[in-house]
Amino acid sequence: MVKRDVYTHGHQAAAVNQHAKRTAEDCAAFARGVISSDSNILDVGCGPGSISVGLARWAAEGSVTAIDLGESILEAARNTVAESGVTNVLVEEASVYELPFEDDSFDISYAHQVLQHLTDPVLALSEMARVTRPGGYVAARDADYYTMCCSPESKLIDEWRRIYRLVARENGAEPDAGRYLKFWFEKAGLMEVQCSADAGVYATKEERANWGLSWADRCLSTSFPEQAVAYGFATKEELRSISAGWKKWATDPDGYFHFIHGEALAKVV
Repeated sequence: MVKRDVYTHGHQAAAVNQHAKRTAEDCAAFARGVISSDSNILDVGCGPGSISVGLARWAAEGSVTAIDLGESILEAARNTVAESGVTNVLVEEASVYELPFEDDSFDISYAHQVLQHLTDPVLALSEMARVTRPGGYVAARDADYYTMCCSPESKLIDEWRRIYRLVARENGAEPDAGRYLKFWFEKAGLMEVQCSADAGVYATKEERANWGLSWADRCLSTSFPEQAVAYGFATKEELRSISAGWKKWATDPDGYFHFIHGEALAKVV
């Protein structure tokens, strides 16, 4: 039986639409140097597939196998791939805990913002390493929610961060995953780990709308608020106030938000 963790964000439109703005250029630059035109890539937790498409363009003579769980998100990924015009992406349902691939099947196994949602990230990395050939690479990038902060300072956004981290941990996951990647990689037997970090920044009008208005909606209409209320960490009224706080920040011309992404790249030996 496939193990399924509780996904804090959920696959409602407010979350999926924001995730669909992600690109390989933004999210996989740290691994670009090990991706060649004929690479065979596994994209774990592909979401709506926007990064998968970018990876496929980098590996135009190779292939991308994009996996996730849940028919709605797989349909979104297939639609993204079809609309992009790329022909070297295969979208499949699969669990990273039980990858349905032979040993040494891929040149690169990649996961973006996935390990933070798992109850067993070490097992996931071990499976990613198993299906990656010797000399190939495992790559992961994850946010550190503790580092998320804004200007002007907002008590409501601070409260959002506090509640979000409580919810994620109640789900058995680690919202500050970015700082643990080296530790998890080494526990999975991946010892040649190159660590880096990148800052997510939202400062322009368009960037504030992308992040702030998305979270204003996600605090009301996704799995996150449902879980926050069910676990007793927030009331619906408190979440409505937090949503309003996000809208206020997003429409402030002086608004600025940043946080750290941890990145890890390891050669399989």
